[in-house]
Amino acid sequence: MAKDGDQDRVKREIQETNAKISDAYEKLAVKFRKRMDKADDKAQAAGKEGKREALRRRSELFGEAAKTLEDKVRKLKAA
Repeated sequence: MAKDGDQDRVKREIQETNAKISDAYEKLAVKFRKRMDKADDKAQAAGKEGKREALRRRSELFGEAAKTLEDKVRKLKAA
């Protein structure tokens, strides 16, 4: 049977680990948002339709990835 002190230590370690993970996810989400904006800008400046579509798709993918990470951060902070 675990002691109360051990349980508190485990809970504290879990909180610290979740905080580190959420910080890393937030940083990565910011990077993805920047890349999404960059791809949007390039898509608007692109001359050929094929290149424009590829850049739009890249922008969508970065946006989806950032949203997924932001959702995970919310879940970690709620836990």
